Amino acid sequence: MVTATQQKVPTGASLSSLVNGLILTKRTECQSPRTAEYYEGILTKFLWFVEQNQLPQDARLLNEWHIRQFLTYVSSETNRWGMSGNGSESCQHKASYTTLHHYYRALKTFFTWCVNEQFLKENPMARIRFASPKLKAIQPYTPKEIKQMLAVCEYDLRHNAQFLASRNKAIILVLLDSGLRIGELAGMTLDDVDRDRGRIRVLGKGAKERVVRIGATAQKALWKYMVYRPEVRYPNVWLNEELRPLTRAGVQTAVERIKKRAGIQGKGSCHRFRHTFAINFLRIDRNAFNLQYLLGHSDLRMVRHYVSALGMEDALKAHENASPADQMGV
Repeated sequence: MVTATQQKVPTGASLSSLVNGLILTKRTECQSPRTAEYYEGILTKFLWFVEQNQLPQDARLLNEWHIRQFLTYVSSETNRWGMSGNGSESCQHKASYTTLHHYYRALKTFFTWCVNEQFLKENPMARIRFASPKLKAIQPYTPKEIKQMLAVCEYDLRHNAQFLASRNKAIILVLLDSGLRIGELAGMTLDDVDRDRGRIRVLGKGAKERVVRIGATAQKALWKYMVYRPEVRYPNVWLNEELRPLTRAGVQTAVERIKKRAGIQGKGSCHRFRHTFAINFLRIDRNAFNLQYLLGHSDLRMVRHYVSALGMEDALKAHENASPADQMGV
């Protein structure tokens, strides 16, 4: 007779069933929908790899070397997941270390959950270690670049594109003045905005709620957009051309188009506004804890990176007036 103590690991727990279990857990832990989507996206690819390579479908039979085989595939394969056509562009080149680290962390979370829920006795990732990726150098937008993008919006406003032009201008100024993540901006609803005080209620990572503020310039731009925004049944602040809620991808596309029309070179679009906000905020208010709250960071690691970037920016600016060679006139 098998006792309850002896039968701690269910005999029929398939890998796909456990993946579904983790995703359901994330959806019921009051975390943001993006969190569940994040794990679902990565773990679905893991299931694809397991099937393609005829690895064990029973999670108890997966070992460290199966996991390493998968991570090696992610880091080295240039045509991943058997994808082709639209949507496969990001899979046509080798993954960055940051991307690889995302897969590592998602798998680590999954197998740790399996152990904690007593579906597995041992974690096959116990001996796999990945260092956190190094933070990249921060490249904020310059004041000139911001003005160039706003000039594009003003041109459209004068040429009978009031709805989209006012929307795009408001998006740029709200991103610049609040430091919101693109998903936080896209998720804004009419009830989240206190237009009298310029405050916005934000649902950030991990379903953490905070309140941010925008100044008079961004408030005016948002007010003007709301004047041109048609009355529709959707509660979302931002609408697309079809008067449906503007998605994260839609926000990204809109900003990238403006950036291209403004003749601005360099990588990054929406997230660079977050960097720009952080650097300029620190120039006025050196309180890192204030910035941490406004950005919605759980710790000071990224804020310290902004502090370091500010020091670099200010030092390079100071060099323009203190270049030894220029001073000597050689």
